[in-house]
Amino acid sequence: MKYLLWALSVLVLSGCAGSAQQSNFDLGAADTVEFMRPYELSRNDVSFVSLGEVQGASCQARFFSEKPTQEEALLRMKVAAAELGANRVVLRSCTQGSSDECSARWVCVGDAYQEQPLR
Repeated sequence: MKYLLWALSVLVLSGCAGSAQQSNFDLGAADTVEFMRPYELSRNDVSFVSLGEVQGASCQARFFSEKPTQEEALLRMKVAAAELGANRVVLRSCTQGSSDECSARWVCVGDAYQEQPLR
């Protein structure tokens, strides 16, 4: 019985360690990027430079880890866009599923842009 309680404690603690690591990302970087609609790319008062595709994921790696959220996946996508130097992102899709590493996960994909004033 003592070993069963010890094993259960190890599982619970390893789940907690995984969830703390999962949500460790720079929220300040996400604040520098704004979402925009695809039709806004046709504005003629500013220019947009495409910086490529970005994605963000929220993963539940262990059974006792926190459940993945779409909000976290969106924030991680904005952080990825900020790392490219973007200040705008167009969301293409968010999907929920699983993978070999994640029993449950959200993945959001978008296109990163740098909005620049016209010269």
